[in-house]
Amino acid sequence: MSRRAQENLAAAALLVIFAGVIVLSLDFGRRARMIPLPLATFGLVLTVVQIIWQNLRPADELHMDLISVADRPGESDKGPAAGEPAPVADRPASWRREAAAYGIVAGLLALVLLLGPVPAVFLFTAGYFLATRHYSWSAGLVYTLSFTAAVYLLFFVLLEIQPYHGLLAPLIERFE
Repeated sequence: MSRRAQENLAAAALLVIFAGVIVLSLDFGRRARMIPLPLATFGLVLTVVQIIWQNLRPADELHMDLISVADRPGESDKGPAAGEPAPVADRPASWRREAAAYGIVAGLLALVLLLGPVPAVFLFTAGYFLATRHYSWSAGLVYTLSFTAAVYLLFFVLLEIQPYHGLLAPLIERFE
């Protein structure tokens, strides 16, 4: 069986799965199908685009060897020169980096539990942008407000989920 036939079979299997999810989600209630129906529809459209793309292009353009990676011109197989840091993929995972990653996730979860999702998204995103200095404070504020508004609109406006105000809500209400 040719490679193109194998790719078409895999894409057809995905089409069947996405179509099945669409048919099944039509039996759900209005709110229950708000997530699976758009996702399956989007997946179905992307799969159809993939089938069209892979069948209209020459087979030589579709071949990709994922195991071999072409070296950049001038690179040697000797590794980094003396004094240069090792590439990120070659570094062994240190327990400090692992602990920091778990700490970030735990911090976000703690913020959600204590304050609720909307203030947690605002504080976490603002803190991340300030700590990493990836953006200026004004651009970081714009992105932070955008992410917070997206979470609010998705969960509380579109999905009509009752807002969770966190464990500190009774304490905050005392000061109002």
